[in-house]
Amino acid sequence: MLRIFIAITDNEPGVLDRLASTFRRRGFNIHSLTVSPTLDPAVSRFTLVTDLDDKAARAAKSFLERLVNIHSVADVTGTTPLLRDTVLLRVAATGATQAGLFQIANLFQAEVLDVGADSMVLAGSGSPERIEAFMTALRPYGLLEMGRTGAVAMQRCAAAASLETAVSF
Repeated sequence: MLRIFIAITDNEPGVLDRLASTFRRRGFNIHSLTVSPTLDPAVSRFTLVTDLDDKAARAAKSFLERLVNIHSVADVTGTTPLLRDTVLLRVAATGATQAGLFQIANLFQAEVLDVGADSMVLAGSGSPERIEAFMTALRPYGLLEMGRTGAVAMQRCAAAASLETAVSF
């Protein structure tokens, strides 16, 4: 089962290394890790997606909470968080297939960033499931290259006992 953790940390060198090393030392796999700024430039937000069972997830959260520079950690897996992911895809394209690719891009509200003689670059954003569906629709055309950001998560308004407000700005 994929688990989603949001950690609020000091924005300092070495925090990412300590966070990733905590998982590496215990043999926990990181599916994706996204680091972003917050409203306070001294604080960063980590969204970490991993595949842990309940017991290992509780242990991982506990290990993270004990790290220096970590203000708060939330496992938002069971709260149906809002998730967004972004992907850039280079797809094989000829004059005959470009119209179909434009239709798929339109269907998925994706952006066509570049059109070349033999390929197109498309950008898509949405839930991880939507990104997977977008990639599945494009696979028959021939995926040539992919760059993906990893998930960014936020609790829904009703569930948010906001992590960031726990830190005095």
